[in-house]
Amino acid sequence: MTRTTIAFDGSVLADGPLTGVARAFLSTLRAFAAGDERCVLLAPHAAAGRDELHAGIEVVAAPRSLLAKQFAWPRLLRRLGADLLHVPVAALPLRLPCPAVITVHDLPWRARPRLPRGDAPQLRHRLALQASARVAQVILVPSAATASDLANELPARVTARVHVVPHGVDPVAARAGSEPSSGLLVLGDDRPRKNHARIAAAHQRAQHLDARVPTLSFVGPPRAWVTEAEKDTLLRRATGLLQMSLHEGFGLPVLEAMARGVPVLCSNFGALAEVAGGAALLADPLDVEAMARAIVVLCTDQPRRVDLRARGLQRAATFTTQAAAAGWRRAHAVALRHDLAVGLP
Repeated sequence: MTRTTIAFDGSVLADGPLTGVARAFLSTLRAFAAGDERCVLLAPHAAAGRDELHAGIEVVAAPRSLLAKQFAWPRLLRRLGADLLHVPVAALPLRLPCPAVITVHDLPWRARPRLPRGDAPQLRHRLALQASARVAQVILVPSAATASDLANELPARVTARVHVVPHGVDPVAARAGSEPSSGLLVLGDDRPRKNHARIAAAHQRAQHLDARVPTLSFVGPPRAWVTEAEKDTLLRRATGLLQMSLHEGFGLPVLEAMARGVPVLCSNFGALAEVAGGAALLADPLDVEAMARAIVVLCTDQPRRVDLRARGLQRAATFTTQAAAAGWRRAHAVALRHDLAVGLP
């Protein structure tokens, strides 16, 4: 029996150290590659040699530019005999020889309250989403929050193709014991939506309220890149994780902390609250005083910390890369059936 050939767009793996979207894609791709499908990664030359790639992934060099994708990729997909193209972002060639699955991670222009000026993508990103969504047979989103935003952005006939497939985390051993050896941690880049200024102000206020509140470190691009091994060490030593973004499509750091037994404080709405699922402290990311009080509880209330550790470990265990890979397979099956039923656009 001929194996199904799934081609994956690996463009997100080419831009230096991997951030959240690329890391989530790669970890699920490795889990997916353990299956029966022929798994082909269309990768720019900068990504083709990554040592994180699974032995079951066939890497094919592919051009990355927008123009090349429109004209060269359809020919490449035909040559490979691709049954389906899976793209981890919302950017597709407009004419394809096979069905396609795209991923929409977030719609920051729909964030409420509105994000700071300049933090939401430009009009071209919205147009690219709308064009790709019309072409794709299935649209993946990592959270119900993003699915809700899409429902307000696209026609119902398009959003009927949306499937929620949460990201997963690779299994790790929880840190021994529950006592930390360092301070509080914030993971992520420094875009305004990450809310760093309010977090810093809330931390300063929390230290004024209770001297036991430890130091705070911001880790992430562009000034504080760390390797996955360094991030693991930082999380295992942390008193807690503060993830108080104004808008997210998912919130992978929340799961990464919970999987290691680290208590989490995160925003009380949107995808972060959805991912936390009752296993984290929540606070309004626009209310510095409320965040400060929550930080004090996170750091000083030992029974609460023990409870958060237990709940977090249980919650993180439900978000596995194997479950995410299974979600991909279900989406692929739907896309392939859709192709057989109605043909390609």
